[in-house]
Amino acid sequence: MTNDWRKQLDVQLKELALKAQQHPHATKEQRVALTRLMNAIWQSGTLIHPYKGQFQLLYEDIYDEAVQNLFFYLCQNNNINKYDPERGEVITWVNMLLSKRFFPEAIPKVIGKGNEINLEDSHLENIPSSQSQPMSLSEQIIECIESDPELIFSKEHIKGHPEANFQAIAKRRCSGISWKDISAEWGIGITSLHSFYQRCLKKFTDKLQEYLCI
Repeated sequence: MTNDWRKQLDVQLKELALKAQQHPHATKEQRVALTRLMNAIWQSGTLIHPYKGQFQLLYEDIYDEAVQNLFFYLCQNNNINKYDPERGEVITWVNMLLSKRFFPEAIPKVIGKGNEINLEDSHLENIPSSQSQPMSLSEQIIECIESDPELIFSKEHIKGHPEANFQAIAKRRCSGISWKDISAEWGIGITSLHSFYQRCLKKFTDKLQEYLCI
């Protein structure tokens, strides 16, 4: 990573963060700015990996949970206004939140359900899409999934389990229901649920963006 590239990134992220701060909360303009900000953060590859080397096969689950909650936090309650450009760069602020708050909070959530996961069969997709994670967590995206104007989200389901469709899983996850509880409700393994959900997020990213005109 060159210094010039990093400086350009810092300028870009700061501009996007300040733009999001300038718009009223939950407006289309702020959603667009936040989406672009989170995409730029993810694509930059500068998000840190706290506690790397620990937690063995559960690390990626913990990291996914932490990053999802981080992006959810940035979308909610005008939290973007807590970023102070006078105190540092955006990526420094975001990485501090990830390492000091969201990763530690994710550890007990994932470790607590470790016995429910068949680690030998656990092959959770590493999705490179910068958009799937943040989009899955915004309230506006959930509204789109719930309305399902083309009936595509409710039709996409786990084989043999029509009740376990993308729409139903997304609504439960964004209501705070844990993977463990969803697994118990439908009798489907956590790994299968999580993998299916991530594949759907990747598959429907363009469609969700189309609905929001982003």
